[in-house]
Amino acid sequence: MKRLSLKTLLLLACVAACARGAAAQGEPCRLERAVAPDYGGVMLGMTAGELARMFPGSDELQRAAVTSGTKQFVASLGMLELGVRREHFADAAEMLLTFLDGRLHRIDVRYRRPVPWKNAAEFSEQASKRLAVPADAWGAVSSDADKFSRVLDCRGFSVVVRIDRAGPSTLSIVDTAAAKQDSGAAAPAKAEPPAKPRRGARKKQCGKCPPTSPAPGQSKKGGSRR
Repeated sequence: MKRLSLKTLLLLACVAACARGAAAQGEPCRLERAVAPDYGGVMLGMTAGELARMFPGSDELQRAAVTSGTKQFVASLGMLELGVRREHFADAAEMLLTFLDGRLHRIDVRYRRPVPWKNAAEFSEQASKRLAVPADAWGAVSSDADKFSRVLDCRGFSVVVRIDRAGPSTLSIVDTAAAKQDSGAAAPAKAEPPAKPRRGARKKQCGKCPPTSPAPGQSKKGGSRR
């Protein structure tokens, strides 16, 4: 009986220890949107004007600063524009800034290769150290034919790490609270960064614009009147 009781106590102690370890590993992120991390001084909620002053070489930010009425706008900053803050962006190849209702809604940083991590777990560990966010609150690594990714969901923002199978590694900080207010429903962070803004897109959108009137003294076919 004593041996049986001892084995039972050891088994219960082992189960309790495993349960505590699983609970600690699955601890949710309790950080609020107000303390969302910045990346090199770039913070969620900033305006295009504020960022244009940080990165004066970005023509896209300069234009966005005077077109605040745009519902959504994506600005792309390359290594040349990021060079003014080289101490924070030396390892970045590109940064995409997505604005929603005039405020920075999403930050996507694409890294230059080679990168120091070998998988999404190591990438998330490095992201936790860099951004000072909980390392034990990340979700499980997910994968598909194109990428490996991992998400840290906090209260009002999320951090996403993504490794493309045939492309760059990307770290994203997403304002999920702003997306929820805009859509009226919870909006989980996506691993996919927004598409790059294409030059000349405004010309393509004008397919239904009214035809322009011919210049004085010129017919519609381009011939001059006699």
